[in-house]
Amino acid sequence: MADRDKHALVTGGGSGIGLAIARALSGAGWRVTIAGRSTKKLESAAAKAPGVRVQAMDVTDVDAVKLAVQAAREASGTIGLLVNNAGGVTSAAFEKTSVEAWHQALDLNLMGAVHCTKAVLPEMKAQRWGRIVNLIGGAGKEPDPYMLGSGITNSGLLNITKSLATEFGEDNVLVNAVCPGWVDTNLWRRNAGGLAAELGAESEDEARRRAARKNSLNRFGRPEELANAIVFLCSERASYITGVSLNLDGGRLKALW
Repeated sequence: MADRDKHALVTGGGSGIGLAIARALSGAGWRVTIAGRSTKKLESAAAKAPGVRVQAMDVTDVDAVKLAVQAAREASGTIGLLVNNAGGVTSAAFEKTSVEAWHQALDLNLMGAVHCTKAVLPEMKAQRWGRIVNLIGGAGKEPDPYMLGSGITNSGLLNITKSLATEFGEDNVLVNAVCPGWVDTNLWRRNAGGLAAELGAESEDEARRRAARKNSLNRFGRPEELANAIVFLCSERASYITGVSLNLDGGRLKALW
């Protein structure tokens, strides 16, 4: 891979898992652009990850994505890696999930990844080298009535991951997914109430303890642990891996695939 290709675009990179991914990729020699909607988060990320470029971008706006990707390309060169990390959690049962919430989940979690992927694929195909990694919650593999909105969009992303891996494999564009379990970030804290309701816990602390006991390691994951796996998937050591959805959940999901 030419050095010019070692430019990574990480969406939703202003905090949590996205920021950890950006820092890990930068440490591995990638030029990194963090994209996000929140100016405050981007400013904070720039302070925590020296040398990483930040770019305002709303993944739900296809025109804004095109402009932001072009700006990133002009500033740091050809994009060789896209990490689709932007997304949110819809924590509610079917009867309590509004039509607006359904549309928001689809626009952000599913179509956001589609817009970004469409924006970078032509140059990856042209240079016959590219890596795309989709961050997809475990509810995409194991239906959860309290995470229905997230689960449906995540299942769609798993389908897209496998389909793109098949379609663009001959172009040496590898497409994989990383499926986190519960990770110790602010996103978990914002949805702690929904988790408590799902688990029948009397408090958020009790919900956390019960959630941790659902996996084999009996603890929440750390953002850095996910970031390390993504650095591997985007390296030449993983040059024969595509169409894979890697569970990084401490052994929570018990399915055989």
